[in-house]
Amino acid sequence: MLRAMVLDVPVLDPHVHFWDPRTTPRAVTPVGRLLRWNEPLMRHVGARLFPRAVREFVGRTDYAMRAYLPPELAGEQTGVDVRGVVHVQAGWHGKGPLAGADETRWVDGLGAGGGVPVLGLVGQAALDAPELDRLLAAHRAASTRFVGVRDMTAHDPDRGVMDFSKPGRMEHEAWRRGLRRVGEAGLTFDAWCYGPQLPALAAAVAQAPGTRVVLCHLGTPIGVGGPHGGHGATAAARASILARWKDDLARVAALPNVHAKLSGLAMPVLGFGWHRRASPPSVGELADAFGPLVEHALAVFGPARCCFASNFPMDKVSAPWRSIFEAFASLAAGLDLATRRGLFHDHAARFYGLATSSPA
Repeated sequence: MLRAMVLDVPVLDPHVHFWDPRTTPRAVTPVGRLLRWNEPLMRHVGARLFPRAVREFVGRTDYAMRAYLPPELAGEQTGVDVRGVVHVQAGWHGKGPLAGADETRWVDGLGAGGGVPVLGLVGQAALDAPELDRLLAAHRAASTRFVGVRDMTAHDPDRGVMDFSKPGRMEHEAWRRGLRRVGEAGLTFDAWCYGPQLPALAAAVAQAPGTRVVLCHLGTPIGVGGPHGGHGATAAARASILARWKDDLARVAALPNVHAKLSGLAMPVLGFGWHRRASPPSVGELADAFGPLVEHALAVFGPARCCFASNFPMDKVSAPWRSIFEAFASLAAGLDLATRRGLFHDHAARFYGLATSSPA
């Protein structure tokens, strides 16, 4: 088992989500407002109000119904030299074709508020929407920190797996045209899909060589660590999932304009089951579980196109922020200082075009 390592380099966390269901439009807003003062009721009654696939994906629904803002994240990062974070769109349910820009405006207005600096904002955009250009302009008008967009295309035919998109969107010309348009606008694209969809993503990105793309959560191989939905029920099934994911990730990595976020590996959808335990996994357990995924990503992308990220608070249901980053530090311990600094800070800053404070 790998041991915990001290983080000896600055950190830029390029994948966090801020939300407040009490004051902003989310799918959980009505329930969150109703139960916000009663934590036990939120946990037990709220869970019954959502479909099983949703409950299994988030692990605990009260995590999604509770506000998560910069001061709370800063409290979890105590003792680590965190220079800033990048907020990535998170389920804003506004009305109208330009509603996604309202989330960018809302996060821009949060300020530090005792939390870590929000250096970049990745907004929501459906790449196949006819209003794409107008929405990109609205995002830009909403914040000078707006750097790019994400369009969640994660879909799986298994009804036990939560869907975020209709099937096959990445194969449509309208979506691929939108992907090219993002690059023409000088913006980045955060891609997120499930493992079996990686070939479709590779085919789409191959037609948009001018767009800088970062793959979120390494393509989320469903059930690679244990059962989830109809995936990963046996050791043989998990070995097959891992083998297919390795081949498909290498196909994506062969495209030079694609980078990778080593993140989201503690989400319940991977099947490790940590969210069901009475106590969180140790840093060594996390590192052992993450190791095969992180090592393969570093091998096929190369460290210069990779960055570590937390995906908080989605991964919070499984482990603390600091434990996850110490697990990353364990996995990177054999690399030289410049490479470690790149993985934890410099590569994300360069990809998004962010300026952070000078080294302490």
